[in-house]
Amino acid sequence: MNAPSLNSLRQEIDAIDGELHGLIGRRADVVGRIATVKPAGGLALRPGREAQVMRHRLAAHKGPFPVTAVFRMWREMMCALTLMQTPGLKIAICRPAEQPGYWDLARDHFGCQIPFVAHDTPAQVLAAVRGGPTTLGIVPAPIESDVAPWWPLLAGGDATLPNIVARLPFLAMPNARARGISALVLARMEPEESGDDRALIALETPAGLSRDRIAGGLAKVGLPTFTSVLDQVVDGVHHYLIELPGVIVDGDPRLRELGAALGLKSGRVAAIGAYAVPSDLRL
Repeated sequence: MNAPSLNSLRQEIDAIDGELHGLIGRRADVVGRIATVKPAGGLALRPGREAQVMRHRLAAHKGPFPVTAVFRMWREMMCALTLMQTPGLKIAICRPAEQPGYWDLARDHFGCQIPFVAHDTPAQVLAAVRGGPTTLGIVPAPIESDVAPWWPLLAGGDATLPNIVARLPFLAMPNARARGISALVLARMEPEESGDDRALIALETPAGLSRDRIAGGLAKVGLPTFTSVLDQVVDGVHHYLIELPGVIVDGDPRLRELGAALGLKSGRVAAIGAYAVPSDLRL
């Protein structure tokens, strides 16, 4: 049996390319039909749904084609379709001069179609998101050494304050300048479940709390055991960022009960978002 010629193999590739292009058009058409049955206005963004899609694609992938390339292809397609549904969508990125890697994180997750605007500080990003309901924000993930943490600002209760809705990178890219850093995505929408999530609770109190006391309070009100607790003191006030499994919204009655369970006479407890657990952060 004769081996196929180079020309015939290239013709086969051309045919496959045509099929792929046609399928992308079909997907765009279905997304357009979905847009007609959804409520008008707001962000056409589904972080939980997107995480589910990517987990399925990554789990199903086989063969020598790089899995990171599959991720980028799907992310590019999904974000282009999101932009089609939200024409005014843009992304405000905190990109300090000494750390350009946050731009890479944004590009790898949100693609090359959505407009990006760089900012020097998380406060500037937060102001941009508060000022534009179709603006997403990308800020550095909190770390213990932060001298001016941005996340306590999300617990203010104002209607324009965003929630944390995603964590980056969802899948680390091999050639990114962003190795060793992570970021959180802010949006003026409620977080949604993906099936494997982490909720974030901000707790403010003038007095310090031990991890054991926080764990006991969570258990008393029926909340899951925390996966991490960050304690930062600003102007003599303790701010705790509590991460625990699931998705918890700010109206959850257990949040009101938590303050009483911890014996807080002043301060506040607020849900400030949740994110789908990235594929390289599974516990």
